Amino acid sequence: MTDAVHDTAPRGLTRWQAIPLAIGSIAGSGILFLPSAVYARAGHNSLLVWALSILLCLPMLLMFDDMVRTNPDGRGIEAFIRLGLGDVFARCVPVMFIALVIVGLPSGAFVAGRYVAQTFGMERVTTVTIAVAVLVAALLINLAGVRASTRVQTAATWGLVLVATVLLLSAVPSARDGLHTVAPTTEGLDVVLPGVLLAFWAFAGFENLTFLAREFRNPERDFLPVSSIALTVYGVFTILLTVAIAVTVSRDDVDQVVGLLQLVEAVGYGEVMMWAVTFIACCAMLLNAIAWVWGVSQLTYDAADNGMLPAALVTSNGEKSRGRSLALLAVLFSATTVLLGFRPSLVVDTTATASAIFMLLYVLSIVSYLRVRGLTVRSGLNLVLFVVIAISLVESLQHALYGVVVLLVALGAQAFRRRGGKTGNPAEPDAPAAGHPTHETVEGGDR
Repeated sequence: MTDAVHDTAPRGLTRWQAIPLAIGSIAGSGILFLPSAVYARAGHNSLLVWALSILLCLPMLLMFDDMVRTNPDGRGIEAFIRLGLGDVFARCVPVMFIALVIVGLPSGAFVAGRYVAQTFGMERVTTVTIAVAVLVAALLINLAGVRASTRVQTAATWGLVLVATVLLLSAVPSARDGLHTVAPTTEGLDVVLPGVLLAFWAFAGFENLTFLAREFRNPERDFLPVSSIALTVYGVFTILLTVAIAVTVSRDDVDQVVGLLQLVEAVGYGEVMMWAVTFIACCAMLLNAIAWVWGVSQLTYDAADNGMLPAALVTSNGEKSRGRSLALLAVLFSATTVLLGFRPSLVVDTTATASAIFMLLYVLSIVSYLRVRGLTVRSGLNLVLFVVIAISLVESLQHALYGVVVLLVALGAQAFRRRGGKTGNPAEPDAPAAGHPTHETVEGGDR
């Protein structure tokens, strides 16, 4: 009788169990530097940047809600784009994710390196050393076949959130006299949309919640409220953290990368708190890197299968080789690492470049959504979002150009292969995207 009751008991996460996981899924290393980077770049209009970024997410959540209702088992952006735009565009998705990660992941590793160098008063070489150590460790751990537990990743993220919350509370006394620093003005509005492109990195992983939805007890019913609550909580948190930095550190003195450490110094917690923040930051970044490397190594297989990458890059003796795919990532990481080693000031710009690729992927998703659903209230709202994203990309063309070139090259490669009669092995339209990073392999929105 007990066994029978156990077998028929509801399975999966309840709505309230899912909310903390959803917040942990989208939060990540962006907490370390985006509040200070946005304030340094947007100044008085920082809150306007964050508010607009959050508003942009709302139509996307409606689109992803429809995605979950259509495929409650969880399907990737690749499968979603295939529905409306066909196999040609869908097969570009793995390559775009690879292009994103080889820029974004080294940038995050350099943020961790800067935290260590700043905390212990070391030279720039320390930043490069720590960044390389994080990337090498992620590659070696994946080579050994070890995967970071989702619970461990979430725990590290929540540790970072907890420390940042303590800093927020400590900055409250300064808020009385410092709120004017983030009062929106009509001056400097030209930095708002480029600022949105940067801030969007904080929310770039919301599509990851479509994978997390597979773990919900009732995905069709719970996805929208869970994701909306997660967006609200995390959005308010980033806004408050930006305000805390603005009211305690002069904009001219704000370091775009290590703003949290400046906040620690400003509230007078001393070295112990700086060490704690730095330790948690490095752990969170390493876990994030392990998850991303795992997921993207799977995508390299997919890109080789569909002909977007030469099969020899990921195969050995006729079989897929994890070592080959990780070696490919190592080479690609090296290019970005060398660039940032010589020009560490580009860390925020490379992050914005990675964020632009996410925006391009969302543009493809929105177009696919419109083709599949037609003009409805939800698709109409996403059409407005499409216009705003397009303007943001145009106004930050230096950041968007890389992603646009990657997409055009991927499309051109397919046209060349088709002309030569090589079509690859496209996935079936109803099949899950092969190798697409899921909640189990890739953690968080601001990866």
